[in-house]
Amino acid sequence: MLCFTVRVKDEWLAVPCKDPSYNIQWLGREALRRYVKAKADGGDLRCTEGVKFLVTRCQGQSLLDPNDAIKDVLQDKDFIQIVIQGQEAELDPLNIKSASPMLEDSQQYVYLDGNSLSTQQLVQLGKGIYKIKLTLDVEGRINKSRDLVEKIISEEQVVYGINTGFGRFARTVIAPDKLVELQENVIYSTAVGVGKPLSPERCRMLLALKINVLAKGYSGISLETLNQMIQAFNASCLSYVPEKGTVGASGDLAPLAHLALGLMGEGKVWSPKTGWADAKYVLQAHGLQPISLKAKEGLCLINGTQMITSLGAEAVERAMAIARQADIIAALTLEVLKGTTRAFDSGIHELRPHRGQVEVAARLRSVLDSDVHASEIAGGHRFCDRVQDAYTLRCCPQVHGVVNDTIAFVRGILVTEMNSVTDNPIVFAERGQIISGGNFHGEYPAKALDYLAIGVHELASISERRIERLCNPSLSELPAFLVKEGGLNCGFMIAHCTAAALDTHKTQ
Repeated sequence: MLCFTVRVKDEWLAVPCKDPSYNIQWLGREALRRYVKAKADGGDLRCTEGVKFLVTRCQGQSLLDPNDAIKDVLQDKDFIQIVIQGQEAELDPLNIKSASPMLEDSQQYVYLDGNSLSTQQLVQLGKGIYKIKLTLDVEGRINKSRDLVEKIISEEQVVYGINTGFGRFARTVIAPDKLVELQENVIYSTAVGVGKPLSPERCRMLLALKINVLAKGYSGISLETLNQMIQAFNASCLSYVPEKGTVGASGDLAPLAHLALGLMGEGKVWSPKTGWADAKYVLQAHGLQPISLKAKEGLCLINGTQMITSLGAEAVERAMAIARQADIIAALTLEVLKGTTRAFDSGIHELRPHRGQVEVAARLRSVLDSDVHASEIAGGHRFCDRVQDAYTLRCCPQVHGVVNDTIAFVRGILVTEMNSVTDNPIVFAERGQIISGGNFHGEYPAKALDYLAIGVHELASISERRIERLCNPSLSELPAFLVKEGGLNCGFMIAHCTAAALDTHKTQ
């Protein structure tokens, strides 16, 4: 017997089909009948007779001919949608177009070992460019730590997080036959985030980073559960993780609980094939089984700083791109304002050799007037009497340079965090001990990202001042607001006001 997952309005229904020779029209009618039956009051379809509708695939939104035989156009476990006539706006309610176009064709892998993941790799994993595999040495570490957990259970030792309650209930001992229920309950009670869900890209990053830190082998997770997480990532089955709810001081408990919830077949899950749907149906459509938690595994999944850190990795990569762009924009501004390149002389910066300053000066020299790449604009004012330029031009290596150093510092903090154990308690298999600590605290990535925000703001601030110089004819020798027929046209007048407003907003 075939079975299809069918969406009618906001409901998902399992619709079995005994005879695949039935046509699409029959499938639509059967889905509508089940929808009305499932609603106590019939919903807004009290009678399905005479109701006209379309049947579409969820993936690609292609229309299905009502007269086609089911066996000719559908496969078992396909996702389809019933769109009632007059409600065609629902044709793309799942935002399937947001799926990464590279995801389904991804054949390359990032090999995770818990020790060497970079911010660039994590962002690429988020975009669906790569899938995940574990390095060969991970399996041994995972099995050793899991064996210790199982040993503690069999010997009936009392250890926090394995057979006790959590937080203020840490002194409450849990019976052996309740250990699985204990782990499930901690997920249910902690999945209390609010707000819109993370984008698929950010949820991929979160899941990938969680897999990476668990691969270090200090959490006590089973290899079976970890492999199920990898399978979900590679199929891009992504849990509904609300944007808000993490407290930081206790790590990212709420968002990580939502991440685990979807993998357990609870709540909502997104995939390119289905869009948002009930988790159990999405996992089933991809041939995946919901995770069945074992002792300690619920705690493994919710402890850590992976939400803060994965979003921070994205911020660092964006900041690096902005910093490179800022150097080029500054060079173009200096060129049109007829500035001098003397302030970027290598000798000046060798006497104050901050790494970022030296790099920015070299970058500016590489794109501005030189013997190798002569500039007609620079040649036209080579012998003018100007001695030096304004700070916003002359001091670019110093200001942009410290921003580059800030980004490098923050990236270092985040890379360490991405490859660290942030669980609690921590399983030391070699020592035969499980020890409670505070590695889940989010202070390191949080404070580093505050510093990153200060650095990026400096780029915005100096950029706004350069815009003012460009738009002000008394400073630029250019038309006011860079427009012909001033008065008739406002040019960049309000664009500069927007830049100033954004810069002021960042300082508040």
